[in-house]
Amino acid sequence: MNARIVLALCLLLALAAPSRAQGESVSGAEEVREAVRGIDESEVRAEALMPVPDPEPAVPAPDPAWALLLSELEADGLPRAELEAVFARPEVRFDPAYMGKKLRALFKTKYLPRPEVQPGPHKTIWETWLTPANRAEIAAFMKANAKALAAAERKYGLPRQVLVAILMVETKLGKYCGERPALSVLASMAATRDYEVVRGYLEEFSPNAGQVDWLKMRQGQKADWAYEELKAFLELSLTNRSDPVIVPGSIYGAIGLCQFMPTNALKLGVDGNRDGKVDLFAPADAIHSAANYLKNAGWRKGLNHNGQMRVIMRYNHDRTYAGTVLAIAKRI
Repeated sequence: MNARIVLALCLLLALAAPSRAQGESVSGAEEVREAVRGIDESEVRAEALMPVPDPEPAVPAPDPAWALLLSELEADGLPRAELEAVFARPEVRFDPAYMGKKLRALFKTKYLPRPEVQPGPHKTIWETWLTPANRAEIAAFMKANAKALAAAERKYGLPRQVLVAILMVETKLGKYCGERPALSVLASMAATRDYEVVRGYLEEFSPNAGQVDWLKMRQGQKADWAYEELKAFLELSLTNRSDPVIVPGSIYGAIGLCQFMPTNALKLGVDGNRDGKVDLFAPADAIHSAANYLKNAGWRKGLNHNGQMRVIMRYNHDRTYAGTVLAIAKRI
């Protein structure tokens, strides 16, 4: 409220109050009237009735677990103020379980015997991927995205059947793009560098001193890897002016219909629908990006089956995965 009006209100209230002492003079009324002369009475009433706004709520501070991470990102050129606003949101939570589970998987692969393949019948491609419902969805997807598939086929030389098969195996054509927040996954792994924080996830294996040293080394490598992916993810979000907090991802932070890691999204992502951004949740962008990736991985016209397998295994280093993709593509 205007300071001059406040003073006037105080003087008027003093004038209206009864005398507190016997014989107190009220001759000061003229002085009060002189003090408020020139102030519009309606202005005084309006100011007096104006509600006092509530103080602005304090902006929450990011979790202390992010402190070093934010400093590193700032040093690498990302805007500190925007980062703090993002990391202060309640959805962005530090969880060492992401690193702990990764170290468990690495330990099992290196030190434990591989589980035996259980005998018995196994589902065929038709029973798993090419059920009547899935075939109907594949047909609908190919029809809805015929233009993008044709353009990618011409530009990159990738058969549309292979591209659709990859998107089917990765995310069932976008129906399942992950349930975890990609930002929290990558940031948590990048910030989990202390082995003591994840020791509990390895206790059942009773690792010896040498194995613990190996686990610490691998933890550092994975934290470095996650940091680079996190930085790329944030750079992509800043470029697209999109909200990084709401992006779903895989258990290790892969995003979109084609499940690219963010560094690959930056390097090989393509704006297939020409809307000015690379959005791997948009079918046209995912189609062109997957085609660009495979072309860069060595796909060319005339590759035999083994050559095609080698290229697709650069997309996902798993022979069963590559064989499944080619089997689906052959039957579409």
